[in-house]
Amino acid sequence: MPPKIAVRSLSKVFQPAHGAAVEALRGIDLEIGEGEFVSLIGASGCGKTTLLRIMGGFEQASEGYVEIASCAGPRDLVTSTVFQEESVFPWLDVEANVEYGLRIRGMTRERRRKIVDHFIDKVGLSAFKHAYPAQLSGGMRQRVSVARAFANGPEVLLMDEPFGALDEQTRIVLQQEVLRLWSEHRCTVVFVTHSLDEAITLSDRIIVLSARPGQVRADIPVEIPRPREVSSLRAHPLYAGLYQRLWSLIEADIERSRPMVAA
Repeated sequence: MPPKIAVRSLSKVFQPAHGAAVEALRGIDLEIGEGEFVSLIGASGCGKTTLLRIMGGFEQASEGYVEIASCAGPRDLVTSTVFQEESVFPWLDVEANVEYGLRIRGMTRERRRKIVDHFIDKVGLSAFKHAYPAQLSGGMRQRVSVARAFANGPEVLLMDEPFGALDEQTRIVLQQEVLRLWSEHRCTVVFVTHSLDEAITLSDRIIVLSARPGQVRADIPVEIPRPREVSSLRAHPLYAGLYQRLWSLIEADIERSRPMVAA
């Protein structure tokens, strides 16, 4: 089968109004299969988020292209994006936030309410469906974002460090919920994270990008069987070796990216 997402010879150069150009990505070639969960990792500034934004159509490549195969045709391709910063609409309650994409697409009220109720229940917010974002914790607001993303029925789900600002306990709970939802719906997921643990926990494959300009340094399969229990995954015999392999690939880049401290 052809890949769901194909990235071909992709490069990105940012040209500010003043100052030197910044080459963010260089010659990225990457294929992601239908229904795969793929994470992008690398040192800060390596272009992970830029690549994700180009996949989502939020940025344009300087060279090369991204091609996403659609089951229903290019004009009907549905993608969803979950960002690190809170992206729920503060003037809408939980229910209205989750149904937003379905309403924009013209789905009937009866059908979208069934879908919305299903996903609100899946993320454990049924008791808060009429609450507004200001009445929710940060973790609960991200649950709304996740529910909205899956409710939209995307073929491709792009996630840019969605749990990076959350505490450890909340992050574990949301990782488990994402795994459960993904196992049920099997959309193709591209997930940006700084956390090696998170990449191992969630992914089928991990793409390691080099320091800027970002290039594909390694494409590593995660051979830990599914389904996975987030809270106990670190005890799996493959976990430690995989973590060390990933760290060895990015350690030097991280050290070089640290600011110099005067003696």
